[in-house]
This record gives sequence, C-alpha cells and structure tokens, in this order.
Amino acid sequence: MAGDDERATGPAPMQGGGFYNDHAQHQAKGGAHGLPLIDRAFEGMALHAPVTLADYGSATGRNSLVPMGLALGHVRRRLGPDVPVSVVHTDQPGNDFSALFALLRDDPESYLRRDARAFASAVGRTFHEQVLPDASVDFGWCSFAAHWMSRAPVMPAGHVWPRQAAPEVRAAFAAQAAADWEAFLAARARELKPGGALVVVQPSLPEDEPTTFPVLMAWVEAELDAMALGGMLTKDERGRMTILVFERTAADARSPFADGAFAGLTLVAEEAREMPDPFWPAYGLDGDAAALAEKHLGFFRAPFLPSLLAALDPGRDGAFREAFTAGLMEALGRRMRAAPQPLLSPMVILTGLYRKAGADPHVGAEKPAASATGTP
Repeated sequence: MAGDDERATGPAPMQGGGFYNDHAQHQAKGGAHGLPLIDRAFEGMALHAPVTLADYGSATGRNSLVPMGLALGHVRRRLGPDVPVSVVHTDQPGNDFSALFALLRDDPESYLRRDARAFASAVGRTFHEQVLPDASVDFGWCSFAAHWMSRAPVMPAGHVWPRQAAPEVRAAFAAQAAADWEAFLAARARELKPGGALVVVQPSLPEDEPTTFPVLMAWVEAELDAMALGGMLTKDERGRMTILVFERTAADARSPFADGAFAGLTLVAEEAREMPDPFWPAYGLDGDAAALAEKHLGFFRAPFLPSLLAALDPGRDGAFREAFTAGLMEALGRRMRAAPQPLLSPMVILTGLYRKAGADPHVGAEKPAASATGTP
C-alpha cells in the first residue's frame, strides 16, 4: 500500500484481481460514446509501419478490448494482415498489469486471440507525463481516466470529493485539474506521429451542476466522519481521504484550444451527451433495492475504495483494512437499500477527437470542432 508520500503524488491504482473488470460496466457504457470517433480518427491518416496504438489509463483492460480492436481493424484494412502492430497499455506503476495480461491472453474478445501480428505491452507510468517516444504513436485512446488528478493541491481537502469541498479548496483543485489536462494533452502531442489522432472520453458535468455524485459522496463523507468520531480512523487518516477526481465541464476541456491549436493538437470534434444512472432502469422493473445497492457498491468500490485504503497509515494490517472496507460497504449499503435512487447522476459523457498537425498533404485538412450536445 502507498505511504504518505506516494498518496500525495497521485491517485491509488484501481482494485486489482479482476474486480475492476467485473464492476466497470458504467465506465464501459460511457466509453462506448467515443467509439464512433475512432472511425473518424483514421479517416485520412497516413499509416506506415511500424504502427503503434496506445491505450492511456488501461486499468486491468476489460474496457480496452473493444476500442483497441476497432483501431486494429482500421490498421488491417489499410495495411493488411502481416504488418506488425504494437498495442501499448499504460497506467500508473501500481496497476494490476498481471490481470491485464491474463485478460489479453484468455478473454474471447481479446484482440490477441484474433490477430497473430498484434503485440501487446505495457508501460507503468502516469499519463500526466510523456510515457512513449516522440512521434511514435499513430492512435491513442483514453476513456474514463483523464479526470483523475496527478496530485492533491490542498491536503487535507476537507471533503472526500473535491467538487464538494469548500469554495477556496474547490478552486485549488480546479486549477490543478486544468494544469493536469494541459500536461496530458502536451504529452500526447509529443508522442503522436504527425497526423496521428487521440480520442478522449471523460465523465463531465452539465454547466449548471456542482457535482456528479451529490448524494453518493455525501453519504461516503458522513460514514467516514462517523468512523473517525468512533475512533476507527485517526485524524490524519481521515484528513487524507480525498478521491483525486475533478470532473471537467465541456468548457473546461475546450479551454486549452480557445486560441486554436494547443501544443500542436487540434480539437477536431467533441460531443457532450447526458447519460443516466445505468443501474436505475432495472430497479424500475423489479423494485429490488438490494440488487440496486449491490451494483452501486460495486461501482464505488472498484475505482474509489483504493484511494481511501491508500490514505490509511502504512502500519495498518490486512485485517484492519478488511474491517474498514466491510464497515464502510455495509454502512453505505444500508443507506442505499433504505433510499433507492439514481446515484451516478447527473453525468455528461464528454468525448473529444484531437489530431496532431502534419496530416498527409494529399488529404484535405479537417475543420475545427463544432460542439454538439444530445441525450441518448
């Protein structure tokens, strides 16, 4: 587990052992909004061997199979079956890469099982910096990852969810999120080949909403406070329990391109589309509050619980960590069963296609993006 110094520098890795893969349906549904942009990304792209496809923020890989498979299909249609293609999955060093490689080897939907000339590898480094060589990447994909921050600008932040912190703290997180976004884009600009393209899908907010999870994160905050008051958590542990996520609005994501290209990238297309809580429709049919709570708990636990566990003192043993997890999940489950409601809302899925300058001179230049909104 991360110590204090590690915790201050970035988010904890997603839960491993296949748990994230099994509880990331919401992220998969959101990421699907960006799949049509993969077709557009390859329009007019001058592909030449060697070809590299990059998956930024892969976690343990389940939600990477479809987009990487689609991108690989474009390469095959253009260059044929024999050209070697490198598929590089990147995530922070503590990611469960063993689960990723097991999935790529065993899952029936894995691109490796369908393409003998595709070669998978991984890089353990944060995508807030450059992770691949200059001008080496043809196509990049990043889904439900770019909203994670590189560091906490204020600690303790005063709330488990930065957008629900006090105004001055929220402003500091907003500034850090803006700097992280520019660093992410600048690093991808260095890595992309001239004419290469990047698709980013990220959870966003309607411009008039303060936070994505107003009820869920308020409940988490209350239960952590109760644990601290009861003596289970120390003051320092409780103070470190902030999930390093800051959702951007469409305007936030567009800001680096206010004067045109940014770091050599052009914003080619973007869309902001509302997505309702994916678990709520089933409850409307069966009225099963326990089943709804189980789904919401799985969603919360897979990406966010590791951040809370990483905030515990390094001396906390496995038994304590299991007791903390069980206590928090049971308390949240009681709240969810007592008051069934959509919890993963309001959410907007923001998709963007970015291209590096230097496209094939024989292909007409693409026009800058015109924003679009809609509902599913």
